[in-house]
Amino acid sequence: MGAHAAMPGRGAGGAVTGTSGNTAHASHASHASRASWAIPLTLGVAYGIYIAFMARGSSPLTWANVGLGVLCGVIMAAIAYGVGKAGKYLGPGQRALAFAVPFGAGMGFLFSLGGASVLTSVVYALVLFAGMLVTAHYAFYSHTP
Repeated sequence: MGAHAAMPGRGAGGAVTGTSGNTAHASHASHASRASWAIPLTLGVAYGIYIAFMARGSSPLTWANVGLGVLCGVIMAAIAYGVGKAGKYLGPGQRALAFAVPFGAGMGFLFSLGGASVLTSVVYALVLFAGMLVTAHYAFYSHTP
């Protein structure tokens, strides 16, 4: 009797209704769409909190620090979401570049909030950019069909 419950029924006009039996694909698509916004959101929140606390230095946390953290977190989340969505249309080199540019710029900005000079922050950002570029290019190139 349990097998009959899984069978599609007939709707109005004799059309077959029910599921197609491919629930694994639907579940995977739902999981992928959830991750497409959950990962950038988590990254933006973590980045924004870190920015807020780095901007305060050794002084008490102010609303200006919180505002800067929220602004930078929203910008980083939007960039991460855009890179994630556009990444499937790019080749391995372009995709690696799309990941490396925001990473290097974001880490350079964090380093500058620590009190480093502009030149030191730029060098730090370029080194991290180059490291991410090489690593991401290797990862994307080796996993390309």
